[in-house]
Amino acid sequence: MSAANLLDKYQHQPVPQSYNAGFVALSCVVSLIGAASTLELISRRTGSKGLFNQVLLVSSAVTMGGISIWCMHFIGNTAIILANGEPELQIQFSSGFTAVSFFVPIVVLLAAFVAVGTNNAVSWRRVAAGGILCGVAICGMHYLGNASISNYVCIYQPAYIVGAAIISIIASTIALAIFFIFRAMWVTSWRKRTISAVVLASAVSGMHWCAAVGTRYRLIHIKSKDNKLSRSATVIIVICLSLGASAIMAGLAILRANNMRKSALRAQQITLAAAVFDKGGRILVDPDGLIPSTVMADSFLEKNTKEGFTTAHPLFHWMFQASRNWGGISRLIAGMNHHLTQLSDPGSHGKGRHGIQLMNEHGEIIEGYDVVFRELFCLAAAALSHRLHEDLASVGLLWDEILPTGSGPKRAHERADVESGFDWQQGYARGSLIVLVRRVNSDSEAERLISSGHCFADLRQVCDIIRCSMQIQSADFEAKLRDMASYATERDRVPPGVHLGLFAIRPRVKLGFEVLVRKGSRHVLPSTALPMERFEPWQAEFLKHFQDLTATKLLQRLGDSASNRSPRETEFAMQLGDAIQSLRGFVQEPFFEDATFSPTIVRLHSRQAETFMIALRLVVPIHSVPSGPNCELATLGFFRMRQVAERFQQGFMEDVHREFWPIIKATGTHTDGSQDRQSGLLPKLRRFGSSETSRYSDSVQTSSVVNFCSPDGGKRSQSIGTIDDTESNASREKIQQSPPSYGGIMVSQEITIKVEGGHLDANVRHEPPEVQSAGITNAASKTSGIQLRPMDHIGTNIQAGSWGETDNHKMGAIVSFVDIFLAECMKGR
Repeated sequence: MSAANLLDKYQHQPVPQSYNAGFVALSCVVSLIGAASTLELISRRTGSKGLFNQVLLVSSAVTMGGISIWCMHFIGNTAIILANGEPELQIQFSSGFTAVSFFVPIVVLLAAFVAVGTNNAVSWRRVAAGGILCGVAICGMHYLGNASISNYVCIYQPAYIVGAAIISIIASTIALAIFFIFRAMWVTSWRKRTISAVVLASAVSGMHWCAAVGTRYRLIHIKSKDNKLSRSATVIIVICLSLGASAIMAGLAILRANNMRKSALRAQQITLAAAVFDKGGRILVDPDGLIPSTVMADSFLEKNTKEGFTTAHPLFHWMFQASRNWGGISRLIAGMNHHLTQLSDPGSHGKGRHGIQLMNEHGEIIEGYDVVFRELFCLAAAALSHRLHEDLASVGLLWDEILPTGSGPKRAHERADVESGFDWQQGYARGSLIVLVRRVNSDSEAERLISSGHCFADLRQVCDIIRCSMQIQSADFEAKLRDMASYATERDRVPPGVHLGLFAIRPRVKLGFEVLVRKGSRHVLPSTALPMERFEPWQAEFLKHFQDLTATKLLQRLGDSASNRSPRETEFAMQLGDAIQSLRGFVQEPFFEDATFSPTIVRLHSRQAETFMIALRLVVPIHSVPSGPNCELATLGFFRMRQVAERFQQGFMEDVHREFWPIIKATGTHTDGSQDRQSGLLPKLRRFGSSETSRYSDSVQTSSVVNFCSPDGGKRSQSIGTIDDTESNASREKIQQSPPSYGGIMVSQEITIKVEGGHLDANVRHEPPEVQSAGITNAASKTSGIQLRPMDHIGTNIQAGSWGETDNHKMGAIVSFVDIFLAECMKGR
């Protein structure tokens, strides 16, 4: 039939219509692709600020409005067959209205997605507002797209218009609600994501076909062949946009798979991660629910069979100290990177830490392995700080535990030791995870991290994602994360006052000792407070009567109503008995009854008011396994290091200078101008005169207590002498405020410590390969002294005799309460 005959037959009349099933199915698929792409993009949006989030917002609006709605609409209209399929009678679109119909839903959806927000908490008002706006965008685009039809007038039935609007709004709201509920729960299963995408695509397709069924087309004129947008051109545009959406889906899927693959590979290596917490205790993660991490080294190479990468290793101690001194180390980062670049394999593709080989061609550990390993740690921390767009000084503190990652076959002897109660996770796990933790205390800093493409999530929602993706071998990883959040505050210290503690050590299989500590606070002994601020001299004398009594016998003696006790001694005995009962209830270990009492009073290092402690001490049998809910074991060497680390900051930075500056200088690398001004061509000489020495001297008044580094020196009057684990506030401020010096000669402080009446004698063996000996013996004269001599490794040598001097440069020269209690534990063994 000719065009003129067709016009005469159908002009100003509704033309019969039918549908092409293939195009109907294609329109639904296109809508699903656009909806899935939209939800995937929205899920990666972490905040309302930042270029990254703005690009995701616009992209999600384009994929929803331009592909899921606009492309679906025109593919759906292509499925409509008018009359008998004559080309002259098919729908023709106007270019102007078609272009407008593309941008209008995008603008409306921008408002919808802004209304929904980015918070993990589900806001039903926001979801409802977003669903209504999304439904309006779908309906508005449909009828605006129909207005672009140039050769027909559309006749609508009101019932179908209302039905289509209801379908679009309700389905959109349900889809967004499901999606944000899953997002708030951090559900990452592709099946559950698909549910949201299907429901959202159903809102678009359902609305379109409901409205299309209720639409009739009245012919105006025959399809012309002028510059009107052709049907084929529309299909080409739709196909291109759909392919773009498919590319987005594929790219995001590949990105997610690549992140998971890298995370799985890191589980077999030594990985450094950043655990950043906000004020509410939520943890910073990327859109996939993973914490920022980077590979530090492929593996840890053991120099002997007794050595492993544990918290007892000196390298971990160094990293722990370094994380407390990032301000000084940051100036060495460029030199470290240049040094590793020079050591990198020329044939490798990586530079710096990525190209370093820790074994030579003969299969031997490279020379200077310890230095290189420390540099790898510092550069990995710098990489994390760069990823988070912050300074190295703010990257965080090293957590006091190494988490085993990956999995491997257990050796026979390891399985046997596990059955005996020993934890060999570090032995058979293929990788290790060490974590830098910190807490964000300001809203502006948290907003900056969110705008960089990260978000804060509740621990219970992402702990399984982190644990599974990083293959962390931990039964209760959520508890570990909560320990990290608490650790980041560094508030868990022994409060000022008088305390009764338990110093229980257990020999390790590979030599050395472990010490019983509070679970989750591995730098604090189990202890309980007594209702007093300090010990009086008569109380110190009263305690001597119970020396070396077991906890059971001590309670019996304290409970006896001795007639020769004064009222104040009776009250003090009751308080001490209550403290022992309270400590027993906290520890909940059978071996507590065998602990013996030490009347030695020590003063703990504290930034606040004075803190004193007496202790029950015990050497736990090697096969005993703590079973109480409140305590755990920590390596003694690491525990001791933590007690003196804060006072050793200046000495540590001097060690860093002595070790790294010659290496960096040899590479020809210069740091920033501030460092050059500090080091310069003419080295600075820092001297500490003998006037400073007097601040660290003090005398004692009783033979049962010793005083180390009294806070106020000889100027402070104290009730009794104590074994002191503190130092002067002025000295602490000097250590914290003085900048590190690079280049030149450094003369460390010399401290003279007076001791009266030492009475202990013991030889102590610490963590391998570190060896320490501590002993205090009676002197023939009335006034004796303790000589502190630095060891090659972290350790202390304490001997009675003449006046001695200690070099503050060596951590082992700093005496802590650990040395005293350990010497008493080993007395007579």
